[in-house]
Amino acid sequence: MAIVDRAREIILDPRLTWQTIKEEVYNIKQLFVNYAAPLALIPAVCGLIGMTLVGIRLPSGSVARAPFAEAFIGGALGYVLHLGGIFVAAWAIARLASLFEAKSDLDLSVKLVVYAMTPAWLVGVFSMVPGLSIISIIAFYSIYLLVLGLPVLLEVPANKVFLFTMSILLTGFIISFIISMILVGTVYGPMYMRMMAV
Repeated sequence: MAIVDRAREIILDPRLTWQTIKEEVYNIKQLFVNYAAPLALIPAVCGLIGMTLVGIRLPSGSVARAPFAEAFIGGALGYVLHLGGIFVAAWAIARLASLFEAKSDLDLSVKLVVYAMTPAWLVGVFSMVPGLSIISIIAFYSIYLLVLGLPVLLEVPANKVFLFTMSILLTGFIISFIISMILVGTVYGPMYMRMMAV
């Protein structure tokens, strides 16, 4: 699996690509090491560049740049927590599957979450310029990929796809909220307070 080819395929031809993904045999570790981990670096690295080199425009009009060490620690912690969150989300999907008459399979659930996250990771490149972060709305394409992937990978009945998708989004929101609270409380909150005080 070439990472660039697969990312292009899942975005441009998701229906056919989900069928291909379902038939592929590899373990969770391979999927994380060869696909999720490299792509998840895009928003982490670009965000670090955006905060430390480009800077953030303050309400006063001046530009503040985050201290590299703190931003790096925050980015690294966020990267690890994000990958952990991907696994937790997949685990939750596998547990919820039976409620929606779907296939309860952790490996397939990990495939679903990882490949559906592709657009969200790719648009992370825009975090290099904090002012362009609005473009990250394109990441909502991930929801469309999720909707297409559920019936294929987990064999969700058509009349259950919407409710299962809503349950997954709610789960993802809760996981993201917890991760954000950890990052804001430990690194970004104190860092931004010091930046605003300067």
